[in-house]
Amino acid sequence: MSHLYLLGVATLTLTSASFAGSDTNADLQARLEAAETRISELSAVTNANWLNDTRADEIRGLVHDVLADADTRASLQGSGATAGYNGGFTVGSADGNWSLKINGLLQTRWTSVDIDAGSALPLAGTGSQWGFSNARTWVNFSGTIAGDYSYDIRHNMNARDAGNDWANGSMDLSSDWALTMGSMKAATSREALIGDQNQLAMDRDVNFAVGQGAQLAYTGDDLRVTMQLFNGGAAGAANQSSYTYTLRGEFMVEGAGWGQFDEFTSADGGAAGTLIGFSYSAGDDGDLAGTTLTDRTTWNLDCQMQFGGSNLYVSYNDFSDDGTAAPTNTDVNSLQVMYGIFLDSEWELYGRYIDSDGTEAPAGALDGSVFAIGVNNYFAGQNCKWTTEIIMDDSATANNSDVTTVATQLQFYF
Repeated sequence: MSHLYLLGVATLTLTSASFAGSDTNADLQARLEAAETRISELSAVTNANWLNDTRADEIRGLVHDVLADADTRASLQGSGATAGYNGGFTVGSADGNWSLKINGLLQTRWTSVDIDAGSALPLAGTGSQWGFSNARTWVNFSGTIAGDYSYDIRHNMNARDAGNDWANGSMDLSSDWALTMGSMKAATSREALIGDQNQLAMDRDVNFAVGQGAQLAYTGDDLRVTMQLFNGGAAGAANQSSYTYTLRGEFMVEGAGWGQFDEFTSADGGAAGTLIGFSYSAGDDGDLAGTTLTDRTTWNLDCQMQFGGSNLYVSYNDFSDDGTAAPTNTDVNSLQVMYGIFLDSEWELYGRYIDSDGTEAPAGALDGSVFAIGVNNYFAGQNCKWTTEIIMDDSATANNSDVTTVATQLQFYF
């Protein structure tokens, strides 16, 4: 009996242990699978974080390199350097004490000239002849030096304006007075002083002259005065004390400022203005051998008016040489009237009349008139302009008579 009891107890114990071991294995297996799943999740997160950290390190390195390059460039340029376009391509220091402005002009033209029979110059033969040309091509550099000083340098790249390059430097003597030395335009008329790109007609009546010397200028609110002393011939000691001097005064009767009169045209809605000017020039040949032009004078009176949609320019010029024999007996005077009016915001119609009277060395009478009519189409103001003009010239000289010129021109200016 006792043996049977013990056997039964042992059997029950082993059976219970067997069932208990089975439940434990299942639980362990489930826990193992859950742990493996969690390990996989943590591994994926760790790998992602590692990639993010690597990318972050690379980005930080790139930003550091860019900032270092920017610091290097800033140290080369000077703190706060500026660049852009303001009446020309400009670069300069933030305080404005140092600057460079670059301008350029291209005028490309087609011209047809018809001359009467018997003409020898400027074209031989009869009938008409035509061709293409670059009327004017130049680059200009200007700017400030150390705040109180400035420079202006121009280089012409076509034969028409050969010799009309200039290079000068200026310094302010006070708020109103400035001294300029070098080569520069002679202040002979308002038309001469207005830039090539801002003319109303294709060409000036008389092209400007460039002299080598010094200029003293005063600029007030409504009055400015220019005094120039130039070499009369060669540069330096080779000039042999010959000289030309020019005095010009301008009075602004009405206007928004001097800059308003830097161009002839007056667009619709622009400010009204009137500027009156007078120039006087004379010279002496000094010790130059074989010359007799010792008493020549030129004076010019002009008036420039703008009406906010139209403009008017009137000038009278008188040149005389009091010599007694050719070619020193020249006496010429001329009257010029120019008028322009805007037809709409882009098209401008203009006319010009020039009447000359006198003699012109070495031979031939300059006694007649020139009439021109033209139209300007402003694609982008003076920066891109198309001009077409017809000129009828019946001034009588030994070289031509009744010359008719038709020309069309594209202007590009920056």
